[in-house]
Amino acid sequence: MRARLGAPLPPVLGVAVSGGSDSLALLYLLARMAEECGSRLLVATVDHGLRAESRAEAETVALHAAGLGLSHDILSWQEPTTEGNLQAAARAARYRLLSAWAHAHGAAVIAVGHTADDQAETLLMRLRRASGVTGLAVMPTRQSRDGVEVLRPMLDLRREDLRRYLQDRGLAWIEDPSNIDQRFERVRMREALPTLEPLGLTVEALSLVADNMRRAETALDLATTQAARSLGEVRFGAIRLAREGLGQLPEEITRRLVVKALRHVTGREFPPRREALAEALASLRRGCGSTLLGCQILVRGGAVWICRETAAALRPPPLCIMPGSEVVWDNRWRISAPRNFAKCGATADIRALGREGLQNLDDWRSLGVPREVLMGLPMLRCTGVSPCILPVSVPEGWTCAALRPPHTWDCGVLSH
Repeated sequence: MRARLGAPLPPVLGVAVSGGSDSLALLYLLARMAEECGSRLLVATVDHGLRAESRAEAETVALHAAGLGLSHDILSWQEPTTEGNLQAAARAARYRLLSAWAHAHGAAVIAVGHTADDQAETLLMRLRRASGVTGLAVMPTRQSRDGVEVLRPMLDLRREDLRRYLQDRGLAWIEDPSNIDQRFERVRMREALPTLEPLGLTVEALSLVADNMRRAETALDLATTQAARSLGEVRFGAIRLAREGLGQLPEEITRRLVVKALRHVTGREFPPRREALAEALASLRRGCGSTLLGCQILVRGGAVWICRETAAALRPPPLCIMPGSEVVWDNRWRISAPRNFAKCGATADIRALGREGLQNLDDWRSLGVPREVLMGLPMLRCTGVSPCILPVSVPEGWTCAALRPPHTWDCGVLSH
């Protein structure tokens, strides 16, 4: 654990504890380490509210924390859902709640209790889906989520060893009944692992594969970042890639670079589906454009442009903006209004420029971008003044800033 955590520990460290054996062992191990090095350890439990016992289980964790002299907070999921992938929704909610809690308490780092068993189970799930290197890299030791660093210091440890550690200290953990519910894919993979071990597919071997894939992923991320830096630039929120250089890249780096551009434009966390992406890349190799993940891929002379799809940007109704307020438009632009509209009329709203709006711009070609880039940009309409494209021409008192600034384009690829 010390090797995974590094030294020294952060001055303030959060730890997520559900009360299960893995996270409870993490709590007691970290409490010892924090005391030795003078770090402040904060404890939180997420109550998803999916079982009647969940609140009492969270309060049991609070008793453990109190016995160690540590503060404890229960974070409640206010809007649980039983639709779709329940475990995925609960996982996303857990990280959202934990990140907000960490920010509120000044903790830049949160430790979570994933083990080698979790790593092996996840790898099997990804193999079943025929995942590539990114999917098989599984869980990294360190990962940034919502501005907080998530640490997984127990990825070298087995669940059975952690349970023995707790038993030796007379500590009882909580058994979640969902851990034996075969409706969940993870449970099925967990139960399959013992049958694979005689073939050499042990937890340790699978965890080593995940580590190997993580190293390969790091190298591919670096190559993609270097390609983004040398071949790409951001113009009005769209990505321009040098077509000749793009054609000289290895196929995997091209794929990653296109995905990176799509995610930069839209802010989507996850990449497009494999089949749709393969079709778009095949079209690109033929010199043809396509639409994908709410974006348009355009081939224009010596450049490939990836911009917001006009139809997708036009789909929502106009967004009204009040005096002195701030709005996020299309998950791409943060726009703020002056406290009064004295110079631009009494009302204001924002919508995509579209084809109709472009027809009112006589000099749009002078901006040096394809018209599709402009048609997906926000147009401000105020009573008594001519409409304007906010990133291009910002009226006095207004501001318009990209949610993903241009300088973040050639940073490391977002993990998912």
